[in-house]
Amino acid sequence: MVTLETRSAVVLLLSIGLFSAAHAADEAAPAQPAAEATVPSLSAPGGRVSVVGGEATTGAAQRATSAGYELAGSGLGSASQQEEANILTVAGKGKPLRFQNGIFVYPTVTVAAGYNDNVAGTSTNEKGSKIFVIRPEVVAELKRQGDRYTFSYAGNFGHYTSSSSDDFNHNEILLAGDNYFTSRARLGWGVGYYSRSDARGSTDRVASDTPDRWHAPMVRLVGIYGAKGAPGRIELETGMLQKRYTNNRDVTRNYDVDVTTLSGRFFYRVLPRTSLVFEARNTWNDYIASTSTQDNSYRKLMMGATWELSAKTTGVVKIGRANKDYDLGSRNDPSATTWEASLAWSPLTYSRFDFETAQDIMDSSGVGNFTDTRSWTANWTHKWASYVMSNVNAGVVRSDYDGIDRNDTTKNFGVGFFRELGYNFRAGLNWTRTKRDSNINNLDFKRNVYMLTLEAAL
Repeated sequence: MVTLETRSAVVLLLSIGLFSAAHAADEAAPAQPAAEATVPSLSAPGGRVSVVGGEATTGAAQRATSAGYELAGSGLGSASQQEEANILTVAGKGKPLRFQNGIFVYPTVTVAAGYNDNVAGTSTNEKGSKIFVIRPEVVAELKRQGDRYTFSYAGNFGHYTSSSSDDFNHNEILLAGDNYFTSRARLGWGVGYYSRSDARGSTDRVASDTPDRWHAPMVRLVGIYGAKGAPGRIELETGMLQKRYTNNRDVTRNYDVDVTTLSGRFFYRVLPRTSLVFEARNTWNDYIASTSTQDNSYRKLMMGATWELSAKTTGVVKIGRANKDYDLGSRNDPSATTWEASLAWSPLTYSRFDFETAQDIMDSSGVGNFTDTRSWTANWTHKWASYVMSNVNAGVVRSDYDGIDRNDTTKNFGVGFFRELGYNFRAGLNWTRTKRDSNINNLDFKRNVYMLTLEAAL
């Protein structure tokens, strides 16, 4: 408890100090021309840490192992991709329905049929199955005096014809608001509820006949102080999530967890389109089971830069030190160099490359004390004609386990082709290949997922 209180005090004191610096820089800033470009916020991909995903509940290795498990919602009908101008509200896609009360509604849906040749991710006796998926999404948007509010829902429902025990029913509900009080002060908030599952083979727990299903209410708050164009800007962020498993309780009861995050970020503009960034982040993982020894505080101290050199190149790069302190004194407290980077390059208006990499110390999901995880992903999207586009992506995740002799390398490769069918529809064909190599032979596996998709938006 003393350790947790000390970590909290350090983060809060640092945040207060950074706030003072941002205020002083803001007061001293001269008026900026309206046309001047501003440094991109860390609300861009690769910036803020997602409460569900990232270091909070699901590591890169788990996401890589379950690639192709469900539709990602990353196409025409997606309401899941954050717009850079938003703080925590969700972006709608397609043409909205407009109501007299000023509410805009963006309904979209994706349906897919395909084949997964290794549903459970096993090294032997692979079981393949046809799969049918439907992903409905809706975003309701209300704007009032410069503020923006959204209510969003995204479902993901999949049925395996030859392995119905692996069927999934995922739901994500989020009510969010972006409030702009002055030219300096802004606030983003969100409350939501997630109902999801861990694909079989994506964790290190004892294999069961069905995926481990869980639900989690969550809340997030992001405060920003600093006018656009000012030399300094401060961001304070906090989030809370309660993750509870609902089945396979003989094993999953030990992985119910309350996650609390607190972050402070300070930006110092060194060029019109470039800022240095300093960040302190603390994550508390409190496991519910009285027998758990995983309660810990995970701290990151990082510095780096964020830039938008032109419309062609943007990026966020941070590097620093990560420390995980366990409440149980007999456990080793790991420390490692950590980094987070997200780069985007658009050499042509119709072609874009994205690259992301990160390092994290992940809590155990079944074996070992913890896992040192390093991930690299690359994505290329290219539009060949006004109605034809392609996507190629690749990723590598390296996982080193503490306390046992195990290390894994998981590789993903995917390619997709899409054709617009008028303004409202797009058809696509996707292939995703996953391969895990481990020094423990019976943990190796390969999987191919083929999907034919149809996306529709108003």
